[in-house]
Amino acid sequence: MDYTDILTLISVLTGNAQDEFASLKAGASAGAPITQIVCPRPLPADEIEGRTVFCGTVQVPEDHAKADGKKITLEFAILKSHSLYSEPDPLVYLQGGPGGSSINQIPVLAQAFEPFRKTRDVVFWDQRSAGLSGQSVKCFNALAANAAIIAKKEYTSTDISGSNADKNTIADCLREVEAAGIDISKYNTTENAKDVPLIVKALGYGSYNIYGISYGTKLALETMRVAPEGVRSVVIDGVAPSWVRLYDTLALKISEPIDHVVAQCRDDTTCNATFPELDKVIIETLNAAKAGKIIHQGKPMEPRTIFRPFEERNAKYGNLSMTPYLPAFIYELHRGKEMPTVDMLVGLDFVMPMPGDDDVEAAAAKLPKAQRALIGTLADNATISARVDRSNQNIMEDLRDEIDADRNYGPVAALFDAELEKALIAARGNDADKGVKIVSDYTALQNTKPSKDSLNSFVKTYTSGDATTRLLALIESMSEAELEGSFAIIQRDVAKSEHGFFGDLYLFNYACQEDMPFNSFEGYQTFTAAQKYPHLADDTDEAARFVFGSCIPFKPVQRDNWQVPVKSDIPTLSIGSLYDSQTPASWAKVATEQLSNAQVFMIPEAGHGALAYQPCVADMGVAFINQPGRKLSDACAKSVTITWHIPDWAKAAK
Repeated sequence: MDYTDILTLISVLTGNAQDEFASLKAGASAGAPITQIVCPRPLPADEIEGRTVFCGTVQVPEDHAKADGKKITLEFAILKSHSLYSEPDPLVYLQGGPGGSSINQIPVLAQAFEPFRKTRDVVFWDQRSAGLSGQSVKCFNALAANAAIIAKKEYTSTDISGSNADKNTIADCLREVEAAGIDISKYNTTENAKDVPLIVKALGYGSYNIYGISYGTKLALETMRVAPEGVRSVVIDGVAPSWVRLYDTLALKISEPIDHVVAQCRDDTTCNATFPELDKVIIETLNAAKAGKIIHQGKPMEPRTIFRPFEERNAKYGNLSMTPYLPAFIYELHRGKEMPTVDMLVGLDFVMPMPGDDDVEAAAAKLPKAQRALIGTLADNATISARVDRSNQNIMEDLRDEIDADRNYGPVAALFDAELEKALIAARGNDADKGVKIVSDYTALQNTKPSKDSLNSFVKTYTSGDATTRLLALIESMSEAELEGSFAIIQRDVAKSEHGFFGDLYLFNYACQEDMPFNSFEGYQTFTAAQKYPHLADDTDEAARFVFGSCIPFKPVQRDNWQVPVKSDIPTLSIGSLYDSQTPASWAKVATEQLSNAQVFMIPEAGHGALAYQPCVADMGVAFINQPGRKLSDACAKSVTITWHIPDWAKAAK
C-alpha cells in the first residue's frame, strides 16, 4: 500500500471519494430490491468498501413459479474491475458446497480471480440455504437447545442409522423450519439456477459469464438447462454433473487419483524404470497392510494411512506437491527396508512445507560466492516483504474494527461486547454445566427482538458484583442504534460457532433432497467393492455413513431431468484436475456429453478447483472468457511437469 492508496482510503472514510457503485445504489433507491451491507471480515488490505468492493443483499422469489409470492434475501458481493474500460459482461462465480459461503471468502476469491478483474467485474453471492444467505432457513430454537453440542460438533453422525451425540439435532432443526412456513424443498439447485439471471439483472448487468467450482459446476450446468438467457460463456472447474451418482461413487474420488499417478509414472522414462508396475505394487502393499504386514517405525500401517497422501494433497493449497514422492513412498512400504521417503512424509504429517530460506540456500549452493550473496539478499527482502504485507493486513483489520465500532455497532455496543466476554469467562470458571447454559442462552438472544430488558436479564443471570453493575450501566446508556449493534454483534459471534453445523446442514439440504433418490448406501458398498484398488472402504466408509446417516431426517424429492445430461451450445470450458479427490477428473468429460461447443482439459498437479493450484488455469480461463469461440491449446497442461523423487536406495540399485 503506497501513499496514493492511503490518501484514497482517507477520502473514502471522509466521504470525499467518488462513489464507484453510485449507479447500483441509484437502482436500489429507485425500487430495485438491493441494500448495501458491511462486508464480512477480514477483507484484503487493498480492498476498500464502496470503491473496489461492494456487499449487499438482493431479494428473489422463494418459489420462481410464484414470482410475486414470498421473497428471500441473498447476500452478494461485487469485486470491481481494475480497468476504467471494463467489459460490460461480468464474471459470475458460483460457489461450491453445496452450501458454501463465498461472501465469507472474499480474500480467497479476490486473489483467485485477480486476473479476471483486469477486464471485468467479478460477482458472487451466497446461494439460498448457504452461508450468510442461510439466515432464511435457520432454526433458532433448535440452535439454542443444542448450542453446546453444535459448538463441539458432537451432532456428527457416526453410523448409517444416524446415531450421534444428539441424533435429533438436524431433525429438530428441520421441524422448526417447516413449522415456520418455510418450504425447504424450494431450496434446491433448480431454484438456485433461476436466481442467477435475476440477480445479474438486478445488479445492473446484461449478458454475463459463469465460473463454477465443485457444486458451482452443477449449478452452472443447471443454469444452462433452465435459465440460459444472457449466459455468454461458462467455465466449470472440479466438475460434478447432476447425472453422476455422487455418493455411490465416493471411492472413485481416491481410486482415480491413484490411477493418474500410476499413469504419470508409467509415461515418464525415469519413473517407470525405477518404479515399474506401480499399480500392481500398490495393490500388493494395500493387501499386506490389511494383513498387518506393513510395519513402519515398529507399528503396523493401516491401508487408510497409505491412501492419505493420494487424497490429502488435494487440500494443500499453496503447499508443495506430494506427487513426486508417491511412487517411492509405495515402493519403500512394499520393500520393507530403508524408508527415508516414508519417514519424511509421515514425519511431516503428509504436508509438504512451503519453500523457505533453507530451500533457497540449498538451491543456490553451487553458485559463485558473489551470486549466492545476492540471492541471500533477495531472500531477506522476500521475508521483509511478507512481514510488511502481514502488518498492512493487521492494521487494516484494526482500522475496519474501529470503523465498525463507530459506524455499524456504536462505541458503547463494542465496549459492552468486550466487557461481557470477560465477565462470562470469569462467571463460567471450571463449571462445564454452567458454560453450556451460558452458550445456550446467549445463542437464544440472536432470535430475540433487540431490547434492553433481554440484555439486562442475561447479564443478571450470568454475572455478578462489579461486572454486573458495569454491564447494566452500559446497557442503560445505549442508544437505539447501539442496542441494535449489540444484537448484531451477538448474531456475528454466534454465527462463528454455528459455522460447522450449518455448513453440513446446507450441504445435506441439497444432497439429501436431490441426490439421495439416485444413491444408496448399498449402491456405495457395491461400487466400492468393485474397484481396482482394495480396501478403499477403510478410507471412505466413515464419510459414507456420515452422509447417508445424516440424510435420514430429510425427505428426498424426485427431480425432473435431474439425471439427464444438459444439452447446450453455450461455449463451455470444462476442467478436470488429476489429483482431485472430491470430484474425479473424468467427470469433466462426462459433463460435456451433450455440450456441442465445449472444450475439456486435464490439469496435472492440481486438486479440487484447478484455479487454486496452477496459475496457467487463470490464463486459460481469462483467454476463453475474453474470446469464447477461441480454440485453446493444451499449453497449460503441458507446462506442468513432475520431477520424480528418486531416493538413494533406488539410485544405488541401478
